[in-house]
Amino acid sequence: MVFSFIRWTNEVKLFRLHGLKKKMSILFWTLVFALSAHAGHLTVAGVSDGGGAIRDLQLREFGMVFHPGANGYLGANLFYFPLPSQSRLSTEYGKHEGYVLRENFAGYFAEELGKSGWDLGILWWIERHGWDSEDFAIFPNYGKFSLIRSVHTTGFTIARPKQNFGVAGGIQYSNPEFVGQVYEPETDTLYEWAAATIGPIAAQTSFHHSSFRHARVSLNLESKKVFGGRESGPLTYLPNIDVAVYRRNHDGKDSLRIFWEQNLIAQRLYAEAAVYFPDPALRFIALKYYPDPSKVVSIDVTCYRKPDRKLLWGGGLSMPFVRVAYNHADDIENVFGLRGTFVLQFHFAIEKIRDTFVGLNGSKATPMMTREIDTDENVKKQRREEREKEFEESRRSKTSAQTSSTTSSPREITATGIVRENAK
Repeated sequence: MVFSFIRWTNEVKLFRLHGLKKKMSILFWTLVFALSAHAGHLTVAGVSDGGGAIRDLQLREFGMVFHPGANGYLGANLFYFPLPSQSRLSTEYGKHEGYVLRENFAGYFAEELGKSGWDLGILWWIERHGWDSEDFAIFPNYGKFSLIRSVHTTGFTIARPKQNFGVAGGIQYSNPEFVGQVYEPETDTLYEWAAATIGPIAAQTSFHHSSFRHARVSLNLESKKVFGGRESGPLTYLPNIDVAVYRRNHDGKDSLRIFWEQNLIAQRLYAEAAVYFPDPALRFIALKYYPDPSKVVSIDVTCYRKPDRKLLWGGGLSMPFVRVAYNHADDIENVFGLRGTFVLQFHFAIEKIRDTFVGLNGSKATPMMTREIDTDENVKKQRREEREKEFEESRRSKTSAQTSSTTSSPREITATGIVRENAK
């Protein structure tokens, strides 16, 4: 009777637990579909303008990487939008369910030219993005409403780390793989760009042949330990300001973008804001918390302001290889204006500065950097000789101590177990 009661009690508990899990699952999916119902549809103009936005983003990211003393950078991203209902395309023919693609890779490597003190570098940023009626990673469907495009930024750099000076230049190439009938026609287009940095000041510009496209001036005033600056103190609370002027095609007028990044607490909590002119409106603000100043992991809260002045709140969590976000301001800016969507992203970004590793735009080395990594054979040989010399000195000091101890104090030896035998 007792065992039957215990078994009945356990069955009731399991039934309640199963019911709770079922309710939580229903609540979760209800929340997902409720949020997806408020997702903003993509527009033809938003997808068409994606090429210009990505060209600017690639140059902005390169500006974060290119500092005299930076030896390399590797970045890779693969965005996945799980619900096609969140990425509908609105055209004159109606609304069409489909999928958004965005995948990119970035690489930068620099090496000293002999003993000259000059570093020569090479860079390549590549992105493939677009909209298609079927989910794809490599081979799209190429439907009549599809647009698939790739954007490349490549060039060379030369820098003098001791003088904190560097210049760079190269080309940008936009290659439309397929342009559907609802979009403005696109052709392969080549752009030229140039950049320079000296101390905390950096400048960029780009052209399409002789036609001006954009100009940018950045003031990186925040003192960072990774560049030999302060680890703490008032200088770490100076702002980072980015001002860019763009030529707009549709009306011939220029537009201005001002971006402000401000350290709030110990290079772990930052505030960001972006303002666009001539539309004098705050475009977005963000609070980003980094558990470590290397900026490898972040927790974000963002607020994006739509043209109709409505506010869109969002956020995200970034880790070394995975990023999860919903309605994040960075995604709205850089993914065709797509809003109200969940993003699951493979994410990797690491920079090498003066034999230390740091996250993109970080201020200190990553936590896994417990020692300096030697990349020069001469440095390895020198350090090996230093270790051998220290070992020899340590062994000699121990031997000397033992010798002095033996000569200074007499020892008394007691023999036990000695057996005397008489000779026969």
